Amino acid sequence: MFDSDFYSDLHVHTNRSLCAPRTTEPSTYLPYCESEGIRLIGISDHVYPTEMIHAFGYKDETRLSRLLSVRPALREAEDASNVRFLFGCEIDYFPCVGHPYISPEESLQFDYVLFASSHILNYPHMYTTYDLSSPDVLRRLTVERFVATCKLDYPVPMGICHPLYPICSPHQCEIIDGISDDCLKECFSMAKEKNISIEIHACLYRQDTPLNADGLSDRYLRILSVAKDCGCKFHFGSDAHDPKAFVGSHDMLRKAATLLGITGDDLWDVAKGILQR
Repeated sequence: MFDSDFYSDLHVHTNRSLCAPRTTEPSTYLPYCESEGIRLIGISDHVYPTEMIHAFGYKDETRLSRLLSVRPALREAEDASNVRFLFGCEIDYFPCVGHPYISPEESLQFDYVLFASSHILNYPHMYTTYDLSSPDVLRRLTVERFVATCKLDYPVPMGICHPLYPICSPHQCEIIDGISDDCLKECFSMAKEKNISIEIHACLYRQDTPLNADGLSDRYLRILSVAKDCGCKFHFGSDAHDPKAFVGSHDMLRKAATLLGITGDDLWDVAKGILQR
């Protein structure tokens, strides 16, 4: 039996994310919320630099206006259902740039922000001086970016999505296995100190690493187990870009939380629909 507080998904995308289908709107997810047990959805579209948005042909939009344009659709979806919507965003932070693509002042227009600290191979042009074919280099960058994120200060609730998940790397097992428990404790102790929520993410059941008899990755369970031991708060994130990734994901995320001993008391306030500034 899953905890009755496990009813939210704070990492869901719409077509404001360039990597999502053009048909994906907030309302796209509504027909599936009852069967998934979801009563609270956090829309967390990607933040892109304005020049990247223009390169995709959206000449009249900026990095911020593109995100803000989803607000009317959020209100319409909420009015048409019993599902509550929150307005967040997913921010990439490249320490070499010096600042995230959403500033602390701009973040006040959102209910919360999620930081993606492991999108390294998604943006290789940011790391041209590194050997991104090396598992050791990717491991170091993944940890360094997590730590750098924990040093940021924002006036809205902060979370880290797909924590220490080396997205798109063919060396995931080697990268993760090389992160010691002591290193994980240092990372998650920083997150705990800054009240940064840790995501229970779909990487737990994807085929990127071997899965156990429960259909979950022991490697990512280890990561979240250390976060739990450090006293971190958690939120759920399907990382759905359309209903295909939304449907069926939440039972797996809840299963992982239950196996780890995570309860409603361990959830981020935002994951309970509680917003505090």
